[in-house]
Amino acid sequence: MNYSAPKSFFLKSGPKAVLLLHTFTGTTIDVRKLGKFLHAENYTVMAPMYSGHGENAFTLLQYGVEDWWEDVQTAYEFLEDEGFEDIAVVGISLGAVLALKVADELSPKALVTMSLPMSRDEVTLRKRVVNYAKNHQQYEDQSAEQKAQDLIDLKKHPMSNILEFTKIIDAQSMKIDRIQIPTFALYGMQDDELYKRSAENLISKIQSEQKQLKGYEKAGHLMTFGGDAATINAEILEFLKTSY
Repeated sequence: MNYSAPKSFFLKSGPKAVLLLHTFTGTTIDVRKLGKFLHAENYTVMAPMYSGHGENAFTLLQYGVEDWWEDVQTAYEFLEDEGFEDIAVVGISLGAVLALKVADELSPKALVTMSLPMSRDEVTLRKRVVNYAKNHQQYEDQSAEQKAQDLIDLKKHPMSNILEFTKIIDAQSMKIDRIQIPTFALYGMQDDELYKRSAENLISKIQSEQKQLKGYEKAGHLMTFGGDAATINAEILEFLKTSY
């Protein structure tokens, strides 16, 4: 089966820009529908693909949070170099954590988080990588025996970037009281309860005058897909229209 990993995308339109940040072990497909929707509403959209994502699990594990943060910074700087001064950042899961870092260290005008984790254990993240590997194997030209051996080897892998992931979550959770820009925190009511608590914690601690929190009954972890996706797109758009 021919396979080509998804890539970063840039959709140029109006003078306001949105930086879209995908999940850990996900790809820019996570945010493509949202990006096309915002583009049709006259927003310029940039969505970077994190290093190693979309490739096999062993390639993914050659990279870590510092690499992915560099990818995000490069995308933000690209928008600035293109002349955009009004930039909002929208992230989901790991992308939401990186969006917090953007809000803290760069100069976005507005922040949207979806499925924000404020804690995540190493065991769960390791399982996420294994599941990612299983899904990716359908595109790999290998025997069943080799695929099985790869999974055995993967489970023994130290996965040091997993520890980096937990550290950046902890680091950003300690800095959220410094955020002062308009913020919209979304969570899926079909997702683990911790994501609701994380969103509530964010909204309670940030110093923004304009902030809102909402749960979506039909949404799971990947909120950009599922029964509430159209509503989520529309409400993110409405937030962006009123925030910058």
